[in-house]
Amino acid sequence: MSRNTTLRVVSLTQSSGVELNAYLVLDSKPARIDQKLKTLSEYVQQYPSGWKKRLELANLLYAMGRIEQAVEEYRQVIDRQQPLIGVRLQLGKLLQLMGQKAEAVAVYESALANAGNEATRQHISGSIALCRNDTQAAILAFESAATLEPDNAAHWLALGQVQMGRGDAVAAL
Repeated sequence: MSRNTTLRVVSLTQSSGVELNAYLVLDSKPARIDQKLKTLSEYVQQYPSGWKKRLELANLLYAMGRIEQAVEEYRQVIDRQQPLIGVRLQLGKLLQLMGQKAEAVAVYESALANAGNEATRQHISGSIALCRNDTQAAILAFESAATLEPDNAAHWLALGQVQMGRGDAVAAL
């Protein structure tokens, strides 16, 4: 089965004022993106208490590279639908990339409280450790998550990224 993927470069501005470029790999390029954005925005304004279309809007904003707006919509989704761990992880990662590490830790900790799977708990713990600049604790947590779920590429990716971040290419491999 063929996948239609799109690569997009977005700029993130950290709280310190440093601008970073990030690459987004999307499963598919949304057709008529402007019309979808308009339709979803109107729907969310008309039904502000809903969360499913708001999540769709947040994902679309993310795909468009409008990160700050996506962050705000993800926050709104979490306010309306508490146990969504995936949304919390997405929001935490975006905040982390934006340099808002204290906020990212708070989001990750709320996800940790709702996570039932031990591998997911370890992964979240690793993300929290990264926000706190504790690389060694992050490595241990991601290794534990990868051991518990060896087929989950997200754990291996996170572990490899931490290893590369500390300059250990051999360990990253």
